[in-house]
Amino acid sequence: DVLVNEVHFPPEDIIFDPNVLTIGTGMEEHSNYGVDFIRACKTIKEQCPYVKISGGISNLSFGFRGVMKIRESIHSVFLHHAILESGMDVGIVNAKEMLALSEVEPEIKEAADKLVFNTDPDATDIMLELTRKEKAAIEARKKGGVVEVKEKSWRDENATKRLEHAL
Repeated sequence: DVLVNEVHFPPEDIIFDPNVLTIGTGMEEHSNYGVDFIRACKTIKEQCPYVKISGGISNLSFGFRGVMKIRESIHSVFLHHAILESGMDVGIVNAKEMLALSEVEPEIKEAADKLVFNTDPDATDIMLELTRKEKAAIEARKKGGVVEVKEKSWRDENATKRLEHAL
């Protein structure tokens, strides 16, 4: 109100940057950072419809650095929802490495959705497993070899899932 009504600053020239924070850290208190940002965008747009919303997207996937396919897949899912559903206007990204949502592999897209929206308590573990597989594929390609796909075993699951299997 002060900026627009008292200073007469044009509302369309105001830019909010609500901070995109890192998800997939393994720390429970970080698990909602993606969905919280998306919700914050929606709330800001509802209360201040003419302002712009910006955010530095690389922070989101910092925990998966070194595996661009995973990082850019997470960014694609996040940006799709933040822009189209919640009104984010400006994402600060490396345009050279962006993926369209349609380019994200289905398995990675599903995992990224779970991670961004914190809909599965195992979302970080799922994404870490996909990251491990992608790192192995990268190393195999560097050596000119093929990627050996290891079948997933109940022994590879987290403690809760191993106990469920045992019972």
